Amino acid sequence: MAESIRTAIATVDPTPFFMKCGQNAWAGVKAYTDTVTEQAAAPIVQKYTGVLTAADVYTASSTLALVESMRLDLGVGIPVLHT
Repeated sequence: MAESIRTAIATVDPTPFFMKCGQNAWAGVKAYTDTVTEQAAAPIVQKYTGVLTAADVYTASSTLALVESMRLDLGVGIPVLHT
């Protein structure tokens, strides 16, 4: 999961999310973190669905917690502009 998260953090550009959400920066943050989480969780869900019970149900929430932790550990900030 960690490698999947690193890849998603490195490849998902936050800019379009903030451009789309305009003045509502927190909507941009949520959309960005949701997308990173979905991309990071997808290969795990695909690999373990049918192998581990509820892999398709709980992987995304577990991945979100790790995305936020790893993002902060890696020093990847989310550029929220204050107006």
